[in-house]
Amino acid sequence: MADWIGVALRFGVYADLLLLFGLAAYPLYAASPSRPLGGRAMIAGLAGLGLLLSNLSFLQMVASMSSATITGIGRETFDFVLFETPPGAAFLWRTAALATAFVAALLQSAKIRSPVVTLGAGVALGTLAWTGHAAVTEGAAGTIHRLADGLHLLAAGAWLGALAVLVTLLFARIEDDKSVAAARSALAGFAVAGSIIVALIVATGLINVWMIVGVEGALRLPTTLYGQLLIAKLVLFAAMLGLAAANRWRLTPRLASGDAGGASGGVRALRGSIALETSAAMLILALVAWLGTLSPQPTI
Repeated sequence: MADWIGVALRFGVYADLLLLFGLAAYPLYAASPSRPLGGRAMIAGLAGLGLLLSNLSFLQMVASMSSATITGIGRETFDFVLFETPPGAAFLWRTAALATAFVAALLQSAKIRSPVVTLGAGVALGTLAWTGHAAVTEGAAGTIHRLADGLHLLAAGAWLGALAVLVTLLFARIEDDKSVAAARSALAGFAVAGSIIVALIVATGLINVWMIVGVEGALRLPTTLYGQLLIAKLVLFAAMLGLAAANRWRLTPRLASGDAGGASGGVRALRGSIALETSAAMLILALVAWLGTLSPQPTI
């Protein structure tokens, strides 16, 4: 039976760190980054929430490993997991990175704040590669697996951050031509970066699947719970690709001829498409959180 508390905490950690990195990185590649989402308060809040959720998730993991409650974890067990295992090392790095991002988010100078927050958020997100199935792959294959998983997470974070910005722009009050132009510019500006992000997600995702289940395991995916959830994740990802393609090639050009005030067909269509794409992303995160608690091997 799934550990639903653990799944929920994993979902919270993934969602928080992906969004933190995505929002921090967005101004670095966006064509029109003049309208940041949330500013320092939101970034600091996400970093602080990430620290809390990461600590709770780590405690829950140790408790699960030792078949104890969080309050019943022994000191020796806790120290062993923290200092002698890859998930423990990842937790220490993640804590330091999130603390750095939190402090940097409070700085006045954007020239210092932005790169430090982005670096801290990226390191924190990348450490999640040492807490899932990639953590148990050994040798050179393990190094490749963790690097691929880390890049996969960073690319997914960039996509989620862009979605958050687009949701804010499209669901805000679009009152005049300037507002419509800002939304259109953000959508068009994400086109090139979005293509690179998708390519990274696909390439690293294929490496991850190959490392976890292999060729023979891929043929057995429909017969296991892990495989069924993975297939559902891939279907949702394909849906996101279809929606993103429609946004770029059909709906964004229509926005150019839509009137302000949110009543135009282009604005309404984009709102619906982005809402569906964001919902699919959240469902994928829920599946990822669940998949991380399951064995990819069939049970006998």
